[in-house]
Amino acid sequence: MFIQNIKKSSYLLFFLFSTLFTNPVFSQDKAEVVSLIWQGIGGKQSWDEARYFMFSCKTGIHQIIPGEHSYIWDRVNGNCRFEGTNGLQGKVLALFNTESREGKIFVNNKAITDRDSAKTLLEPIINSFYSDSFWLFPSKNLADPSQLVLRDQELIGNARYYVVEIQLRNKKYGEYSSKLFIDTNTGRVYQWQALSDDGNILYNFLTSGFKDVGGGLMLATALVDQKTGTTINYPIVSALINVEEDKFIKP
Repeated sequence: MFIQNIKKSSYLLFFLFSTLFTNPVFSQDKAEVVSLIWQGIGGKQSWDEARYFMFSCKTGIHQIIPGEHSYIWDRVNGNCRFEGTNGLQGKVLALFNTESREGKIFVNNKAITDRDSAKTLLEPIINSFYSDSFWLFPSKNLADPSQLVLRDQELIGNARYYVVEIQLRNKKYGEYSSKLFIDTNTGRVYQWQALSDDGNILYNFLTSGFKDVGGGLMLATALVDQKTGTTINYPIVSALINVEEDKFIKP
């Protein structure tokens, strides 16, 4: 009996020590994990203080805009300047607001004044912005904690990751409810799974090319889908201190 009690006590101690010391990350709550993600991005304050961004994108996830294209974006009021090409290699410039979806468009430096023609050309550009900015700025999805769900941690290789699910209620074009796999040490997004409405994995991106884009913000500039090989690359990303207002109103 005495020996049996010793064995039981030994098993209990082993279990307690295993829980406390080999898996300390299990005790984390959502607020702590979200705080760690902000740390991996460079800090919530850095994001809050960053108003202007210039970035270019070359992606295979959508075929809306061929080739590399660029944006200058005012995150506060939604004004945006787009430069790229159309399928005929004509130069396309658009000045629009990401919230109102209103704007002007120019092809080869000529304003498109016909309302229907302008809308036909402008709408895919705005959709392209939604998609391109979605993958570059995970911080856009952290603002509302009510749409974040902390799932059980998962083991990938020899490393354990926090798993945060983003349940988007009002998805714009190219935005997906997602599962983010977070490095438990750095807070960086290691893997990003885009989910269909029924929970199936549409894309399974691994991130790389982390870069300080200014103001301490660290963003992944390359994503590769492990299912299809689809890539999203951001050759240029920079947080700007100031942008002349003319950039958003003049071609």
